[in-house]
Amino acid sequence: MNQDTLLLYLLYLVLNLLNTFIITHQALNKYIVPFEHTIKGELNAVIGNIFTLNLIGFIVLVFIKNVYWYFLTLLFFTGLLNLMLFALSVFNLYFGNAFTKDSLDMFKNPVTGMSKGIGKEIFNELFGYYRIIMFIPTIILLLFISLIGKSNLDLVVVNINNLAIYITIFISLLMIFLTWVIYEKMYLKDLTIKAVKPTYGIQNFGVYPYYLASLFKFTAIPKLLIKSKKKHFLELSDEYKLYNKNTNKYLNFLDGNVYSNNLNLSMVSHNISIDQSILNGKQKLSGILAGKNLVLVQMESMSRFLLDIPGFKNEFPFLRTLLEESVDFTAFYSSVGLGVSSDAEITTLTGLYATGYNSLYWSKFNYFEKKYKVKMELTSLPKYFNYHGYHTEAIHGDNKQFYNREFAYPEILGFQQFFALEDFRDKNKRKRDGILEMFSYEYSHGKYHVAPWISDYQLADKVRKTIYFSENPTFLFPITMMPHTPFEFYPNNNKPYIDNRDLKELTKKYLRFSDYYDEVIKRFFIDENNNEMIDSNTVYLFYGDHGSGIKNGDISKLFQRKLSALEERKLLQQLVCFLYVPGTKEINKNGIVLKKGLIKGKQNLVRGQMDIYRSIIELFGLKTNNAAYFGTHLLSSEPNFVLDNKLQDVMMDQYVFSMRNRKHTFPENATVDNRIFENIKRFKMLNDILIEEEGIQNSLNHALFDDKKT
Repeated sequence: MNQDTLLLYLLYLVLNLLNTFIITHQALNKYIVPFEHTIKGELNAVIGNIFTLNLIGFIVLVFIKNVYWYFLTLLFFTGLLNLMLFALSVFNLYFGNAFTKDSLDMFKNPVTGMSKGIGKEIFNELFGYYRIIMFIPTIILLLFISLIGKSNLDLVVVNINNLAIYITIFISLLMIFLTWVIYEKMYLKDLTIKAVKPTYGIQNFGVYPYYLASLFKFTAIPKLLIKSKKKHFLELSDEYKLYNKNTNKYLNFLDGNVYSNNLNLSMVSHNISIDQSILNGKQKLSGILAGKNLVLVQMESMSRFLLDIPGFKNEFPFLRTLLEESVDFTAFYSSVGLGVSSDAEITTLTGLYATGYNSLYWSKFNYFEKKYKVKMELTSLPKYFNYHGYHTEAIHGDNKQFYNREFAYPEILGFQQFFALEDFRDKNKRKRDGILEMFSYEYSHGKYHVAPWISDYQLADKVRKTIYFSENPTFLFPITMMPHTPFEFYPNNNKPYIDNRDLKELTKKYLRFSDYYDEVIKRFFIDENNNEMIDSNTVYLFYGDHGSGIKNGDISKLFQRKLSALEERKLLQQLVCFLYVPGTKEINKNGIVLKKGLIKGKQNLVRGQMDIYRSIIELFGLKTNNAAYFGTHLLSSEPNFVLDNKLQDVMMDQYVFSMRNRKHTFPENATVDNRIFENIKRFKMLNDILIEEEGIQNSLNHALFDDKKT
């Protein structure tokens, strides 16, 4: 080796090492939510990254002795590593975490309809957010190889014999193994939640060794923890009992007070009023909606800040009027993980958090045989409504393969029917837009919505007609499709963007959908001819699935003040949610004819999707057949928390904090109670066991309620 080859090899090591800091440090990657950086973790990651790069370098040397071709091969691997880091940064943007093998299940979804605009957003990331710097190692290495020249490199003779190469490979593997052991021990002492392990791994083990180890499945500590829990079934039963809310008395670990699954009027949040006609003289809320239809609407990307930003007070005229006759949940937060919309469905319909690192609908599903290898038996709202003689149906405007809903809905959740894009007989095909098959719907006289999915106007029309013609009590679960990132297919292209040139185009596209949201919500109650079509025997509960994902700094501009990273995440996780229970009396408010709401007010306490599950069970008097559930009643004055299963941010009434780094709070002077932190951590670990391990929930329910009988 001479000075030139030594320089090239050092450039290969140092540049690729420095590149990892762009991914793992928030100052250089605004999309990552890191753990607290420690000297031990940083040093361990540096050692792991260097020896992984060295391992690649010496394995290549085993096969290629020509120095010019050797460095061209290292240049090729450098390009692959740079591309991997860029892909990781894009994954951070959309999912807030590092990817794993389990994450790749998401790409089984057919994404043709969402492909429009995504390429442009990735291009903007590459140049607008300067992610092109991740390719600097490739560019510099190519430049130096070109400057030194092929002829000079061909003259260099490699003096290292094969034995020395193999010894170096062995030492590199040994050092990687030692850093892996150190990292796993750190992880066990920190936050042993599987969803955070990819981020924890790339930060404290190193990006390159983490993904190298994952190829050989050296990342199985959480599974070992689950197996350990299964062996200690009594311990697991104690935790299940501790957090169970399906009991006459339970202790809330947030405030230390005792609450009940039979909500009394005196415990209803003081801003909420309930009409006496629906109470029938009772003091308890359990069963007050029994026998009514339920329309539970999951709204795509419906962020709460749309109602709250200055300058937007005149937007949403219908929704704002409807909220006056509803219960408006002003502090409602998403709890989704990597499965985003499907995770929102899982939590709402089963009362369990999704794992945060995969999609339950695709998990343990054989893609080629089209069946589940292990069928998850979970308690769910559709199953409970089925027991009470309801017709249960999910309705969505995308094709049935998306999120594997065609199999997940009947087999995991228990819906009797799933009505998807393929089932809408009145859809009108339009000329293709490139690779996209387009459909048209006349949502108003002479006005058409053209999109690669069923229009949400058409979805709302389908819901109204189903309720109108239904002979049995009915539970409908419609899921809106738009606006979905990157917020294309807005129906009225003549409407200008919001008049603010400082905002990014993605933000403007999202804000432009405000009238679409309002009109689609209106369409569930008022038809295209402006006839009021509200059914007094139907309860309507609308909630957002997840936030808009606008992480480009525009939220601060919209609120006209500088937001901390955690406050911005809080606003992005906050969603629209409201409960409308119409009576029979028609009223005219703001020129809009509605039916008077029987339960009204504002719930300003923190609530989330898990709480919908519990509240529907209790309000509709559903028989749970001796099954535990969690969450807090939507209408109660009980304090609550919501866990964001992507980033592990915890939303509470007093403050918000990051479980990845408890020093990160909003407000910044808040102190996280260690007892609360440990309880949330234990609950999340228990939750993951329930949703991952087949049969555990059923076994624990039997143990819990058999114990009560004795």
